[in-house]
Parts: sequence; C-alpha cells; structure tokens
Amino acid sequence: MQINKLIAGKKLTPTEIEVLNYIVKNIDTVLELGVRGVAKKNFTSTSTVMRLAHKMGFRGFVELQYKLSTMIVNPSEANIVSEKQTQSIFQHNSQVVFEEAANILDSCSDKVIFIYAAGFSSVIATYIYKKMLVLGKRCLLATPSDSVGVLENNLDAMDVFITISKSGETQAVVDKLNMIKEEPIKVISFTSEITNTIAWQADCAIKIQDKYKLDEYNQHANDFFPQVLEAFEYMIACYEKIQTNSK
Repeated sequence: MQINKLIAGKKLTPTEIEVLNYIVKNIDTVLELGVRGVAKKNFTSTSTVMRLAHKMGFRGFVELQYKLSTMIVNPSEANIVSEKQTQSIFQHNSQVVFEEAANILDSCSDKVIFIYAAGFSSVIATYIYKKMLVLGKRCLLATPSDSVGVLENNLDAMDVFITISKSGETQAVVDKLNMIKEEPIKVISFTSEITNTIAWQADCAIKIQDKYKLDEYNQHANDFFPQVLEAFEYMIACYEKIQTNSK
C-alpha cells in the first residue's frame, strides 16, 4: 500500500512515518500489540503512536487501525469482481474466455504486448497500455496515425496483440491483423457482440454488447466502452489469480 497520498498534508515526522509504515505492513497483528507493543517494535514512545493517530485525524490508535484495515485489501481475496458486478460482460462471454486471455498475458514474459486502436477506442487502449506498464509488461501503443513501421519493426519482439474496435470491422485494425496472421502472435480483441472480422481472427475474442451499432460517431449514450474497461479489469483479476497461485 502506497501511503504518500494518505499522509499528504499531515506533517508527519520521519519517526511517525516509520510507525505508520509498520502499522500498515502488520495491520492484522498491531491491534494485539497495542500502543505499547507498536511503540516498542519501533523503538519509540507511546506518545509518538498516539500523536500519529491524532495527526491522521483519528481519536486514538484503535480507530487508526480499524480505518487502515478497511483501506488495505488482500488482492487474493478481492481481485475477482463479484458475479453481480460482472453480469453484463458474461452475457456474451464465458469464464473460460477471460481465463484464456489471462493465460496469454501470463505466458508473455520478456516480449512485447502491442496495443492498437482507433478513434474512441484509442482512449481505452491508452488505459490498457498504462495498466500493463504498471504490471511490469513491455508494451507498445499505436493508432492509425502512427507509421506502419512501428508494427513491422517490432514483429520479432512481439508476443501479444491487443485491440479494441466497437464495430469489429475497423479497417486499420483488420489490416494489422492481416500483417501478423503468419506470426506466432496471440491476439486478444474487445469488440461488439455480433459476428465480426476482428473477433473471428482473434485467438481470444471478448465480446461487449453495443446498443447502438450504427452510431459510428458515438453520439448516443452507450456503455460499450465502460463495459470494455470492466471486461479488461476482470481479465486482469484472472491474471492476478494465476500469479498468486504460482507463488
């Protein structure tokens, strides 16, 4: 847990920050230790621990521990979104699809994940790109405005191709898929739920309901893109589960 935002503006001393870090790292046991135990473990006084609680805006140590415990979530317990929350994305996808996508990510270690999208889809592609970087993945992000050389010059280093297309027929995306179809590159696509060229060519096609299939300019209120993000995060949850089980 990163505590930088948590302590912003609190004017904590280095000792108080050290105590707070200790509490966060040992959140399940500090309540048993109590104020004296925490102070002893950090070679400081009980007044320092109490002063920390007050500076953080709490009445005492117990309230500090309780509030912090509600902020700290074990990924192994919370990374799988509830069935109720993901009901919409399972309307056109099975659990197996997300597990396959997660396995593709897991198998991609040192090679590059190429992320490609156009128009509004490129906004979602940017989010996916940044998320992958945070996960420690090597990534490239491209749109139709970039030179075709970005793809061609990285074919040998590429392991996974991720794309988003609301229609599933975006010609720029189809052209890129045709370029890599002879390469050992796995394709994960996020498209409309109807039969489409991009989903047909993908190794793992995640389908999202598009309520306005003829709305080429995305003028109407549509939850297609939010659902793409939800589906992507669920895929990452499945990936995290693989990572946890492999440890």
